[in-house]
Amino acid sequence: MARTGNKKNTDQTPVVTPLMAQYNQVKGKYPDALLLFRVGDFYETFGADAIKTSTALGITLTSRNNGGSDIELAGFPHHALDLYLPRLVRAGFRVAICEQMEKPVPGKVVKRSVTEVVTPGVTTDDALLVHNQNNFLATLAFGKNDRFGVAFLDVSTGEFFITEGDTVTMDKLFQSFKPAEVVLPKSRIKEFTAFFGDKFYTFTLEDWIFTYDFGREKLLRHFQTSGLKGFGIEELELGQAAAGAALHYLAATENTQLAHIGSISRLQTDKFVWLDRFTIRNLELVASNHETGTSLLQVLDHTISPMGARMLKKWVLLPLTSLQQIQERHDAVDFFAGNQDFVAQLEPHIRHIGDLERLMSKTAVGKINPREVMQLRRALMAIDQVKKMLSPAALGTSAGALLRLGEGLNPCHTLLERIETAIAPDPPTDVRKGGAIADGAYPELDDLRHIIRHSRDLLLELQQRETERTGIQSLKIGFNNVFGYYLEVTAKWKDRVPADWTRKQTIANGERFITPELKDLESKILGAEEKILELEERLFRELVEEVGAYIAPVQHNAQIIARLDCLLSLARVAVRQHYVRPEMDESLSLEIKDGRHPVIETQLPVGETYIPNDVYLDNETVQIILITGPNMSGKSALLRQTALIVLLAQMGSFVPASAARIGLIDKVFTRVGASDNISGGESTLWSK
Repeated sequence: MARTGNKKNTDQTPVVTPLMAQYNQVKGKYPDALLLFRVGDFYETFGADAIKTSTALGITLTSRNNGGSDIELAGFPHHALDLYLPRLVRAGFRVAICEQMEKPVPGKVVKRSVTEVVTPGVTTDDALLVHNQNNFLATLAFGKNDRFGVAFLDVSTGEFFITEGDTVTMDKLFQSFKPAEVVLPKSRIKEFTAFFGDKFYTFTLEDWIFTYDFGREKLLRHFQTSGLKGFGIEELELGQAAAGAALHYLAATENTQLAHIGSISRLQTDKFVWLDRFTIRNLELVASNHETGTSLLQVLDHTISPMGARMLKKWVLLPLTSLQQIQERHDAVDFFAGNQDFVAQLEPHIRHIGDLERLMSKTAVGKINPREVMQLRRALMAIDQVKKMLSPAALGTSAGALLRLGEGLNPCHTLLERIETAIAPDPPTDVRKGGAIADGAYPELDDLRHIIRHSRDLLLELQQRETERTGIQSLKIGFNNVFGYYLEVTAKWKDRVPADWTRKQTIANGERFITPELKDLESKILGAEEKILELEERLFRELVEEVGAYIAPVQHNAQIIARLDCLLSLARVAVRQHYVRPEMDESLSLEIKDGRHPVIETQLPVGETYIPNDVYLDNETVQIILITGPNMSGKSALLRQTALIVLLAQMGSFVPASAARIGLIDKVFTRVGASDNISGGESTLWSK
């Protein structure tokens, strides 16, 4: 690609070219981001950005003349964006993508603008997301006396949570949600690091953005409400400040299409079992402390949808304290575990649904492609089948919790039929390649396609009609690059030429003419391909807007399917590992018969079985158990398995035991065996 340098005037004063002037203007608006500047078929970076890009991507660093001095230059082809953008973001860079907004015209600088700023915490790009993990942006508002408000927002799924608490609460939540990026007031960065360490990717904004008045106004405007009581967050002033800052940050990163963020929820920490970050780590709930180790989540996760996998992780980290909710989950797991034929019929439908949450987020920002729209159709068809399977006719009336889930599903039949009518059965990924819109959906498009497919026949039909009308037997249609299509008549027949023909050329043995009908057909034939592509793009955009009207019900479907997937996963584990349903009550007793460690028993060599243990505690007779024994005798394993069994029960799972009666607990603390790798046969005293 040709790259022109900056001009000089006669006194050697640098004269910035229009292109570089435009680049400098855009870069000035995004000083904290790497600016990918679209120039023709390349994304270019300049100066310091070029040096960083070259180093991060391992691409060549060159230079261009800049009014007498050189400026660094590094670029890559535009079609390689999906390859290079994830590398830049994973390297810790914020990336502003500046696109050409019009077709190039000679002698004129193309209009350009930033369409998206991609950061670790703000992206809907599949290449930057892990399908079974949320990608949370956290915003933190500071209050008095070590009080905080926090918002967690996943723009790729639309989930939006807020809460308030002290330093310990925030530390626990950061450990649980593991935000990809934390945004906080500029004046508080040192304080944040002192409280929570330097392990998070952080970005700072001006302090006034984290005020209650600003945040509340942002929320009211976004949700188009006069108050926030309906969301249950009216009294959370610090939480509102944090949530408003999150919306401001999305706007600042050019993320303005946020129809999929249709609700905000209060994260009520008192409704979940309290697990501090030490307990989460020491019990290895979601990640092992050792490379070869296994976490509880890995044992439990047999989900078959990305949505279910993400939800199950939340269930592991946020066990319930409501006896009714726990028992509803147990009821569903019990039904699935006891009806394996039903499960075998249900699973394929859930497997076909895919990632509805992220699909609808793409719809909201206009990044969904034709093939993904067809995936939405398949998902809605599968949801229709799931709804039928969870109906009273199929389940009877005893499976109350599952019946309520079935009632909540909405197959969106109107949308399903609209997609089926509009989109071709096997569309391309890129609508610009053509063939995305179905035949028969739009008469105008069908006419253009008919012209392309039958252009020769149409020309022959016109020739035949004119021959019959004029009686000119030698009439034929030809084409050249000067006149386009024409009617050619030999000299013998020129007296029969009708008055509505226009002479264009005289040749040695005859003359050539055009007619309005022939020129109209020529225009259709020669312009049909381009018109088809333009029309398909427009029609697809209109369809995406229609799909956008269904974001809320489809997101609701996604939540129900994710819940079903989690319950099915817990049932699979219960059947495979011979778990039993625990008896739950609000007593102060804990009784476990033949308890087993849920992780260790899955890691034992073939032929070995886990030696079970009984545990009994209550508030009257046995308040404390003293466990003694030599190293590697199972003391830590027993302590951990007891905690894990209780947590399994309260997240809605069956438990590894022959019987269990568990009084509800609200907190678990453990510091035991932080360095143990019990599943790998390593104890604290022996590991080095």
